[in-house]
Amino acid sequence: GADEAVLDVLFLHGLTGDPMETWMNEAGDEHWPAWLCEALPNVAIYALGYPSSIFGKWAKQEMDLHERANNLLEQLASNGIGERPIAIIAHSLGGILTKEMLRTSNDCTDDGWQKISEQTKLVMFLATPHKGTALAAALKIAVPRLASRHVDLLTNDSGYLRNLNQYFRDFANKSGVAAISYYEKFRTKSAVLVVPEDSADPGVGTNRPIPIDADHISICKPKDRTALVFTSVCRHLHDVLKL
Repeated sequence: GADEAVLDVLFLHGLTGDPMETWMNEAGDEHWPAWLCEALPNVAIYALGYPSSIFGKWAKQEMDLHERANNLLEQLASNGIGERPIAIIAHSLGGILTKEMLRTSNDCTDDGWQKISEQTKLVMFLATPHKGTALAAALKIAVPRLASRHVDLLTNDSGYLRNLNQYFRDFANKSGVAAISYYEKFRTKSAVLVVPEDSADPGVGTNRPIPIDADHISICKPKDRTALVFTSVCRHLHDVLKL
């Protein structure tokens, strides 16, 4: 949809995610972001990818979140993203990376990078731990020597998440960026409620976090075009298109 689009929609996966696999439907046979091109013909869809291992031995070469934000901003600017309005849909760790990208974009002096934050109108967080997550704490206890730097960030021991979210909240409220958040109601593998309601709320505007009948993994895998995550994404993207 890029040729005729008036809005760029960026999908950003989370921990151990993949730009294709993360966004498959429940049956695993369709890449549901493509549904948006049918529902909203004036949008262009991009699924971004980055390394995001759980275990340190596989993550030794990975960038930290700030470096990855710089890397993605340069990729976006180099591919013409930022020339028209942007909406971002992020799952789990992808939401943290999104906020780091917007902070870096807003604070830097590179014109191309600055356009990313200037053009961002909407961020939709699917189970992003704005205030820490039980999964990270559980992983650190279970495999303390193997957990990667990305898992360390999710524990909030350093205060990183708190500081980043305070920045994002001020940035969004000042610039008028809409923030919609969703949280899971089912325990992942019947064991851990990864991102409960209080952690899923970025504290932006008056929107309330939306509960979804899913676990942390399936929340970004709608069953079909009638699933709430998909219809809600369409509704809020449509609101951006009317601006």
